[in-house]
Amino acid sequence: MAAPLLIRSAHTDDLDALVRIDAIAERASARVARLRAAIDRGECFVAERAGCVVGYGVLEHSFFENGFLGLLLVRDEDRRSGIGSALEREAERRCRSEKLFTSTNASNLPMQRLLARLGFSRCGTIDELDPGDSEWVYVRYLGSESSAPPAGRAHPR
Repeated sequence: MAAPLLIRSAHTDDLDALVRIDAIAERASARVARLRAAIDRGECFVAERAGCVVGYGVLEHSFFENGFLGLLLVRDEDRRSGIGSALEREAERRCRSEKLFTSTNASNLPMQRLLARLGFSRCGTIDELDPGDSEWVYVRYLGSESSAPPAGRAHPR
């Protein structure tokens, strides 16, 4: 039986562990700076099992004043074990708006499947962030069992 999963706010001491599980941060100082700033602002949270950081999320509220899960990463060997779902639920718990947004590349099928399971709906596309691999934007309406918008409002397309 696996050790219990603990979700908690990230601390500066966690930064090295976050970099080790994030291939982009391993080679991009800008990503490390982004993580450090998110930790300092209290926007970064980690999943820890048996004292080891196995994943993290960053929840910001600068996306048109809505919650935006800007980063969600799980260590390669711990993927498909419920950690991503647990981190997303923590983002929902911390979210201060009625909608939680996130995004992923069109090529990232595992993340798209996770978002569908968690009740997110695709609501937009951003081209040219990664040329040739569009960024798909997703939304989840909080406070309901589905990702449907509140009564009387249509999904933007």
